Amino acid sequence: MNKKFINIALVAALGFTAFVAPITAFASTDKDIQTSTEKIADLENKENSAESQLAAITATITDDEKNAESLMDEMKNTQASLQALEVQISDLKVAIEQREAKLNDQARSVQVDGDNQNYVDFIVNADSIADVIGRVDVVSQIVSANQELVESQAADKAAVVTKQEETEANAEKQTLLAAKLEASKTEMEQQKLEKEAVVASIAAEKSVVENEKEQFLAVKAAAEKGAEELALVKTTATAVEEVATPVETTDSTTKTVAKPVETKKVVSLTKTATVSDGSWATIKTAAYGVLGTPYLYGGTTTRGFDCSGFTSYAFAAAGISLPRTASAQYSASSKISQSEAQPGDLVFFNQTGSIDHVGIYLGNNQFIGSQSSTGVSVTTISQAYWAQYLVGFGRIN
Repeated sequence: MNKKFINIALVAALGFTAFVAPITAFASTDKDIQTSTEKIADLENKENSAESQLAAITATITDDEKNAESLMDEMKNTQASLQALEVQISDLKVAIEQREAKLNDQARSVQVDGDNQNYVDFIVNADSIADVIGRVDVVSQIVSANQELVESQAADKAAVVTKQEETEANAEKQTLLAAKLEASKTEMEQQKLEKEAVVASIAAEKSVVENEKEQFLAVKAAAEKGAEELALVKTTATAVEEVATPVETTDSTTKTVAKPVETKKVVSLTKTATVSDGSWATIKTAAYGVLGTPYLYGGTTTRGFDCSGFTSYAFAAAGISLPRTASAQYSASSKISQSEAQPGDLVFFNQTGSIDHVGIYLGNNQFIGSQSSTGVSVTTISQAYWAQYLVGFGRIN
């Protein structure tokens, strides 16, 4: 057989085989590309939905912050009312003390204990009719004056009780308001973080699929290029009639290796430390150093604190980082009983159905915290209001 025709046959056979293989590969790769495209479209829909939900949550947080500003104005008015009530109560107590002294003086001079015999003796012992008339008038004036004093005294004492009850009611209203704000803030921040995690997860999955699609497209492009080159070889081999030199072909296979997608692991580092004697001294100094600082929703500075902002501030002075909200601080602490509690432990309260207030335990049933009605101050756990909402104690370690 003529050597020339053998070479042409070999080249033709090689061209046909290599040409058919890419066609089969195209079909498989096109299917993979279509699958990837559908996955990307589905993930984009999920991403858009999650982002819409996240935007709604963010808008709610913004609205809550605006509402908080309005509520803070209300708190300031309530605080002003509390201060005015305290002044009124103080004035009433002074008036009551003054009347008590006056009544005691009169009781010593003319016994005004309800014994009418004293008045009778006072009149009978008169020296003349004129004296009797004068003494009757004096007794009448004394009785009238004493009656007015007693009535005024009783009215003021009742007013003191009423105003004290009003003061306590306003203080409790203030405290519950702050608790609701704290609970709302915690819930919204948690929802926001959860939705951000969903969006990030979808974005990561979408990135992987997009990367796979790019790889499939690269494989398809390489296959198409190879098919074109082999088709050109086949055409050239068919056209050769007089060339006797064997055609050498090199079949090079390009292996595409998928580049692994790099994912960054976000690690939240929170420095914690046990509240030792040394750190407690620092925390205590920082806490007492801001006594009287007003309550401020979301506040974390000396301009104003909310409850968890205050505890975070005091612990930060000792190099201890606490989570931002009362509920998160509760989760991060080791739970202990009241008998185990020591100065420097945290004390938690639930006024609205979840952990919504936190303070720093001082020992002897006392704790220091940022209270909505008084700002940073010291109060007792056994006080009627706080006792009913006490959840327990937590230790940072």
